[in-house]
Amino acid sequence: MAAHRAVAGGKRGRKYEVEGLNRAAVLMLSSHFEGYLEDVMGEALAAVNAKLGAPTLTGGFHNPWPDRIDQLFSFLGMHKPSRSICWQKASNASVRTNLEKLVRTRNKLAHGTTGVQVYKTDVTSLRKYVEGFAQRFDAAVRAQVKTLTGKDPWPP
Repeated sequence: MAAHRAVAGGKRGRKYEVEGLNRAAVLMLSSHFEGYLEDVMGEALAAVNAKLGAPTLTGGFHNPWPDRIDQLFSFLGMHKPSRSICWQKASNASVRTNLEKLVRTRNKLAHGTTGVQVYKTDVTSLRKYVEGFAQRFDAAVRAQVKTLTGKDPWPP
């Protein structure tokens, strides 16, 4: 968001000439979220059995749709884990809806759909949902791995 401030300034109101930054932020956020999920799966598998390779499972994981997250982590015995993530002022339905919005917007941008508007408020909101999800999801995966192995795979 520092780049956004550098281009548009810090004053309130609609900003012009930052649409490209907003669009890039959505693409990067989705990409980093997908990478985070792949990394967590890799770390979880290594903790369960060092011979298990994450690339076999994550190689076909594209776009972090909540249902795809559920499919990927079902390998660890987690039953639809994305459906249990929520926090104060963020129901699970709103979490899932916003993660779906991130992926849907990313796909429109990446595949050249015209007329897609992305505002700083969209980016900020989506980032909060991704960060909130990742925090809680990390704890859920850690707990599942501890159930499977009897050891904490990584510090809380």
